[in-house]
Amino acid sequence: MSDQARTQELLLLGQIHGLVQSLKDGQDLQNRRMDAFEKKVDDRFDGMDSRLRTVEQKAAVMGAVSGGAMAVGTALIIEGIKQWLGRGGPTP
Repeated sequence: MSDQARTQELLLLGQIHGLVQSLKDGQDLQNRRMDAFEKKVDDRFDGMDSRLRTVEQKAAVMGAVSGGAMAVGTALIIEGIKQWLGRGGPTP
């Protein structure tokens, strides 16, 4: 193999190495960007999740209170109707 052919091969190998290194550097940069984006999205979702959890807890308490009030109200209405019918119903 001649020196010129050997030199040409080394130049080609150097170019290939440079291209591969450039691709690797670009991929590393993209990976760092994706990691930062993923962390930002995760932080945002965690914040939304905690706010939603608070709202759901308040809604559960309000549902329990309103359900209890409706049960008491219904029981009072039924008892009132029973007493009204026990007295003979409407008077003419």
